[in-house]
Parts: sequence; C-alpha cells; structure tokens
Amino acid sequence: MKKILLGTTTLIGAAALFAGSAFADTPKVTIGGYENFEFGYMSDDESSTGTAGHTTALDNAAHQRGDAFRNDTQVDFKIDGKSDAGLGYGGEVDLLADTSADTQARGVNASKTFIYMDGSWGRFELGSNVGADGTMKVDAGTIARATGGINGDWTYFANASTQFLGAAALPMAYGYTGAQTGTATQGISNNFLGDHTEENINKITYYTPRFYGVQLGLSYLPDETNRGQGAVNATSPNPLGPDRTNNNPGLAQNIFSGGVNYDNKFGDVGFTVAATGEYGKAQRDSVVADGTFEDLKAWNAGAKLSYMGWSLAGSYGSWGKSLTQTAANSKDTWYWDAGIAYEYGPFGASVTYLNSQFDCGTTVATLGATGNCGTAGAGGTGKDKMYSVSGGLDYKLAPGLTPYAELTYYDQNAVGTLNDNKGYVGILGTQLNF
Repeated sequence: MKKILLGTTTLIGAAALFAGSAFADTPKVTIGGYENFEFGYMSDDESSTGTAGHTTALDNAAHQRGDAFRNDTQVDFKIDGKSDAGLGYGGEVDLLADTSADTQARGVNASKTFIYMDGSWGRFELGSNVGADGTMKVDAGTIARATGGINGDWTYFANASTQFLGAAALPMAYGYTGAQTGTATQGISNNFLGDHTEENINKITYYTPRFYGVQLGLSYLPDETNRGQGAVNATSPNPLGPDRTNNNPGLAQNIFSGGVNYDNKFGDVGFTVAATGEYGKAQRDSVVADGTFEDLKAWNAGAKLSYMGWSLAGSYGSWGKSLTQTAANSKDTWYWDAGIAYEYGPFGASVTYLNSQFDCGTTVATLGATGNCGTAGAGGTGKDKMYSVSGGLDYKLAPGLTPYAELTYYDQNAVGTLNDNKGYVGILGTQLNF
C-alpha cells in the first residue's frame, strides 16, 4: 500500500509539474480600456434660423441645442505570448461598450480585432487595425492635448453644410468614401467630419525593425468594404465582403498604405520625421466604365521636434484627384497643419492649427451638374476651404484619471455664399484609462 501511495503521489506530482509547465507558456490576457465623458457646447452661423445667405436645410434646425453630453467607452483585451524559439505573438480585441451605435463607423461590436507576430525580423498584424500610414504618420495632432486638437472631438458638435476637409488625414484614414456623384446613394454632401472607417477594414500589415531610427511599414487592404466576417460573395448571409458583381463605382480596391518613419533623440532633443501615403484602384461596375473615377493617390509628410517638455509639429498632405469624378477635373485637395505643446509633470497644454481645401471640381452636366460636392443647391463647383484653431489643457489628477478642457474655432468658406459657416466648440471632459 505504501508503494502504491508513493507511486500515485509521484504520478500526480509529475502531472501537476507538466501541466504547470504547459500553462506557463499560455498567452497572457490583459484587460484595459477607457471611459470618456464630455460636455460640449457649440455656437455657429448654421445653428440659428433665418440667417441670410444660408441653406434651408440647416436653417430648419431653429431649435437645435447648443449643448450635449457625449460618452465614449471601450474595453480592450490584449493577448501576449512568447514561444521557446523567441516568437512574440498575440492579438487585441477592442470592444465598443456604449449605449448607442459608434459614430465613427468603426464597427458594430468592436473597433479592432487583430492577431500579431513579431521578432527580430519585424512585425506582422493580421485583421482589423489602424494601417501603417496611420501609426507612422506625424502631424500637429500627434502632440495635441485634451481630445486631440484639430483632429479631436470638436467635429462631433460642429455643423457643416457641404463637403469640407475637417481633419489632418488622408482619404482612407479620414473616412472619405469617394464616388461623389451627388446622388442620394453616393453623394456625401453635408459632411466634413469623416468617420475613420479605415481602422476596421481587414488588412495585412508589416513593419520592419527600427534600424538607426528608421522604420518602414506597409498595409494591404482588398477594398473599402471587406471588414469583419465579410466573405467574397456580396449577398446574404455575407454582405460585408468585396462586391465583385456590382461594385460601388469610385470606391477604392487593392489598396496599399504605409510609409517610412525616422525617430531619434540627441541629448535632450527629440526628432521625428515621416512620409506616408495611400494608393488604390478606383472600382467600376457594369454601368460605370473604367476611367470614370480617379484612382486613390494621396500622401503626407510631417515632422516633430521636442525639447525639455516643449514640442513642435506640423505636416502637409495632398489628396490630389483621389476617387473624384474624372470629368469633374478635381485635382487640388490638400491640408497643412502646425502645432505647439508643453508638458510639465501632470500638466499639458497645446495649440494646433489646420488649413484645408476640398476641390469640388467643375460642373458635370451628366452627373447632376454638381461636381464633387454633393447635391445641387448644397454643393457646387470650385473649392471649399476651411481653417480651425484649437487650444487644449489636461491634467493627470490621479493614475488613469485625466480631466481636460478644449476650445476650437472654425471658419468654413464654401463655393458661393450659401454654405459659409463659422463658429466655435467648447468641450469639458474627463477620461478614465484602466
């Protein structure tokens, strides 16, 4: 009996040791996320009725509230493991956790879901995540405090009555959908906010190791509709996949985005410079022939300089003719931005500026005589210009708890006089990171 008990104990101990060894290599899951609450107040020319020279559509909002609460919540699951051979691997699932649909169109359930593998050879990411052009880009928003300055949350509260370029971003990252025919199904008039839909489009991304401060990155996306569980067929039950039988004309496919980034520090001086871009072919269908829409070709170049808590940053971006009607002859959409920021202990402050132009093109009779800026009467031909300046403050009150304040002024100068608008947005908020 003693031998039997001893042998049994030995087997149990060996099994426990083996199991413990096996489970020691299991990827570890870390739960985190953020909860952001903000109060926003807006006042502009389009928020009141009867204003001379403004469109009827927004003048009808005679009783539009100037203030609102906004809540944005996300729960993140990060999975990280390492094999005996040194292979890093894991993934991330960022679940949307609000009581309404996501206003950025990042997804129904999650904003990110991807797998990664990395090592001395670089890093691969597979799934729905920000592309290489977004992670490597440098602009004034890179150093902005509070909600992000010119690229922050002010656009959730502001009005616009035609197509403006309201943030420093390239077409895919901005959420520009192309196909600007001015029809009910394809036009996007009354929109300058963007929806950042590129983040959760399925993609493959590769980053090289950083060598002497230099890193390269490249992402591939099948098209603008292939996200989540979408498969090849375009009909139910998989409607999210590439539509090869009835493509959306003017949307991009076979998209490559990426760039090169240099980041280094010389004593107390930090320096970062980056060049990023997006390229893709415009889709067609059985009605719209090849050449009706321009291909996606856009780029951005930016730099950041930091010293003893101070930071300066800026960039220039060009959309060129990306995804506009060929006949509309649109070719001059661009933006430039600049900013300064300061950080001392728990306190941070910044001022950022954006100047942009959206080329509406020329009148195209066969496409509703509206160029690239939406429906007749709410759009037109020529160039829609705007600028914004944003100041922000934040303070780390406790670990993970950061109250902030931000004030943004914007001025929109549209084609003609019907859609001009100017005003400001003030935001007070608190973000909890956990």
